Amino acid sequence: HKLLCLYFKLLIDMRLNNEKLPVLNLRFNLKRRFYLRKKRNAEEAHLKKRMEFTRSGLERWIKEGRYRIRYNKYDDLLEELGVTADELNMFCVAAFGKRFLSWRTDIRMEEAKRMLLTHPEIPASRIGLELGISDKADFRHQFKSATGLTPSEWRKNNTENNKEKFGK
Repeated sequence: HKLLCLYFKLLIDMRLNNEKLPVLNLRFNLKRRFYLRKKRNAEEAHLKKRMEFTRSGLERWIKEGRYRIRYNKYDDLLEELGVTADELNMFCVAAFGKRFLSWRTDIRMEEAKRMLLTHPEIPASRIGLELGISDKADFRHQFKSATGLTPSEWRKNNTENNKEKFGK
């Protein structure tokens, strides 16, 4: 009904402005509109299903501590999760406000903080290896970018009170 009203309003406006009236097949346009709505609903349902699949895969991935693994190829990680790069990044942006690799770095840095406090016997450089960052300089750079301090400086500046925050 609304579509017919809009169509007739358009025709009247065009007639008043002395414009050439279009020859429209209203029935075809209504069918096309119904088809497009049905297609969009199916795409949204598929997207919702894939997002849920991605969420459950990431939950399992974190629970198993797989974020500590250094993957040789990004594709290996995607294959393990069973998602595409677009699906993974779309989910992470929607859920965490950042792309996957940034989010994974955040998880690793939080784990590094916990380990620095709860395992003072482990050298800071070794903690990076434990978290899947094979290069000491890369770990130091990532940690300093996240906290403003090197791992050793951060460990020195944080007192016994912070052990409670990360638990031991």
